[in-house]
Amino acid sequence: MKSSFLLLFTLFVSSSVTAQSINRFRDSQTLDLFLQYQPTQQRPLILAHRGGPGPADTENSIVTFAKTSTALPDAILEMDVRMTRDSSLVLLHDATLDRESNANGAVSDWTFADLKKVLLKTLAGDLTKQTIPTLADVLNWNKNRYVLALDVKPGTDLVRVMNVVKKYNAEHSVFMICYSLADAQQMRKDYPTLWLAVGVGSLADIDKLEAASLSGRLIALTPPQRQSALFYERLHRHGIPCAIGTYGVGQLDEQPLPDVANRYRDTFRQGGDILTTDRPMAVSELF
Repeated sequence: MKSSFLLLFTLFVSSSVTAQSINRFRDSQTLDLFLQYQPTQQRPLILAHRGGPGPADTENSIVTFAKTSTALPDAILEMDVRMTRDSSLVLLHDATLDRESNANGAVSDWTFADLKKVLLKTLAGDLTKQTIPTLADVLNWNKNRYVLALDVKPGTDLVRVMNVVKKYNAEHSVFMICYSLADAQQMRKDYPTLWLAVGVGSLADIDKLEAASLSGRLIALTPPQRQSALFYERLHRHGIPCAIGTYGVGQLDEQPLPDVANRYRDTFRQGGDILTTDRPMAVSELF
């Protein structure tokens, strides 16, 4: 009897925790508090580039998103959205299938029915049994538990993307990376509470941003190279958090962690409110 009671109690606690995590980001206020610039912020937000896969993991996959979010519940999960020939929305970083799967050719040349048969490879190049997820698959898996960064690749229909987001009531658990100010302005007009991210590479870009009246619910994607103090101050003055990428050839993520640990911390101190990294768990432990 006692063991049965303990089992039931354990199941109750587990189900309660799960229930609490679903719809964690259920409204604009919750997401605003999570993403907005905080002058007294003690540590950066961690954005897991392509979901944060290791060598034995797949990019842009639910398996990798689950692994990263289990270790870092507050990590932002970044994913790349592309469109097939028949306008289905799938997740894949490259424009072609060659590097990430056992198929080849442009994603835009494939129908979704055929793409469902394609298998993903790990970063190390090993074939898995995982298939390419759709945007709908990931939103259904997430259930508003974690913040998702949607890198909507050029040529992908933003309206279609938002229709899927709305279908899963996920407007307050995502932000959209826009490749132009015009796209950002249209998204702001159509979806006033949607968080957006745009590239800001210079003081001149900040001038354009100010002229476009886009401050508020906005993230600046800034260069990996250190900018002037004025650059970050101007963005912060508008309440805009700055994301700095540490991934890519020659960047911090490519160097032994002990050698560059303090440089990650310096990147945060100089103005990097969000660190976009290929090694989210290791970088998070530095703070």
